[in-house]
Amino acid sequence: MRFPPFPEPRSSSGVSGGPLVALAALLAGAAALSAIALLGGGWPDWWIPGGLALVALAAYALLWGALVRPVRRFAAAMARMAAEDRVDVVPRARTAELDRIAVALYRFRRVRPGRRGARVHHRVPLAAALCLVAVLVLGWAIPAAVATVGGVEPRTDAVIREAAVSAAAEAEDLHGALRAGLERVQQAAGLPTGGAVTDPAATATQVLEAEPLFRSVTVVDASGRPVVTAGTPATAEIEVPPGGPRVVQANNAGSEPLVRASAPMWDGSSALVAEFDPRALNAVIRGPGGHTQVVDGQQATVLDSGGYTAFAPLDDPALGALAAAASGGAPAADAAGDGRVAAAQRVAATGTPTDLGWVLVEDQDVAVAAFASDGNRRAALVAIVAAASIACAALGWTAVTVVAPARRLVRHVERLAAGETLAPLAPQRLDEIGTSVEATNRLAATRTVGAPPSNRVIRGGARPLDTRGPRAVARA
Repeated sequence: MRFPPFPEPRSSSGVSGGPLVALAALLAGAAALSAIALLGGGWPDWWIPGGLALVALAAYALLWGALVRPVRRFAAAMARMAAEDRVDVVPRARTAELDRIAVALYRFRRVRPGRRGARVHHRVPLAAALCLVAVLVLGWAIPAAVATVGGVEPRTDAVIREAAVSAAAEAEDLHGALRAGLERVQQAAGLPTGGAVTDPAATATQVLEAEPLFRSVTVVDASGRPVVTAGTPATAEIEVPPGGPRVVQANNAGSEPLVRASAPMWDGSSALVAEFDPRALNAVIRGPGGHTQVVDGQQATVLDSGGYTAFAPLDDPALGALAAAASGGAPAADAAGDGRVAAAQRVAATGTPTDLGWVLVEDQDVAVAAFASDGNRRAALVAIVAAASIACAALGWTAVTVVAPARRLVRHVERLAAGETLAPLAPQRLDEIGTSVEATNRLAATRTVGAPPSNRVIRGGARPLDTRGPRAVARA
């Protein structure tokens, strides 16, 4: 029985796709790190891009020598086997999966390997090359990343100045949020002049929809009783502060701070009160700096960028001293010990309508802040992580598209050799492994049509099993 010519793989890259992507990522990373070293003035050290270039060369040698080339040769032999209906063209190999397929094919056609074919020792799995390359990549990436992040020389004075600037900016952002909310309430409360408030529900709803910092807006009458509320109902009694529009902190204990902006309405008797959402205010202080807290006049926590329990005391003595110093209005910044620096800034000036007595305190790790301010090291770290991540992802893809299908083919062929009748195995991709799968399917079809085993000597010393009796062999 003769088969038609075997089709060529339709995948342009075949099993080399993943290794090519890994190699390209490593070389691109080495080029990027070299460019950063040339243009950035001092970092990274040349051992980092040089080491990556050596890793790329070693990866090329390992992947092509232990995976791509053996699989391609094996696929060519399998295609020839399917076209000529001969298992003697499939050699044994030093790759474990490929050798098991060859042995199973010999058993399927009742062929035993000769002496030379039985001498194949130290068979290496396909995954060994992938694992070794991954170890090389990570063995370079981890020390390179550690040296990039940990090698920065922190300058405490510069970090203190940067912390003071960052604290001032975040305090201004928080003050701007409070001021914008109060202005929104003032505008809605003072539109008409004279007369009664005819549609308080519409007014409250419009204010709530216009300001995302609010979670509820309430119209209260002259006695302080709510007339209508848009949004979440107030959880505590509403007290309108005298003296015109202002922002107040309505509690000093509880599960969360109650911060309200209020303004008298145009009728002269009712007032418009909007309650800020603490989560929205907390999001305002989540800047790119370090850990940020906002404390009230009793140094109890009202906001915290890292999660907090409301009104927990500020128990760090260094931070407490800075907060006390800044409560008078002058910014304060200093080293806080344990490799940290801190800065404190009053949120609003004393006596203003938005003054709650709040002080914003920001503390930063000196080493982390120094790294964050070093753009050259940040760029180098991005290049290191990107090159290693893409290369390892490509190796994982190769394991999924090459190693796993090869192992499935091994199990399939060994079951065929054991005499089981199996359905054809579907190729996962039309690459070299897919070629081997289709070749196996064609060979398995010969059992159905009763094709006899080949009488040729198998490459590597394999010989067909002779089922004739000893006398017939002697006469021959």
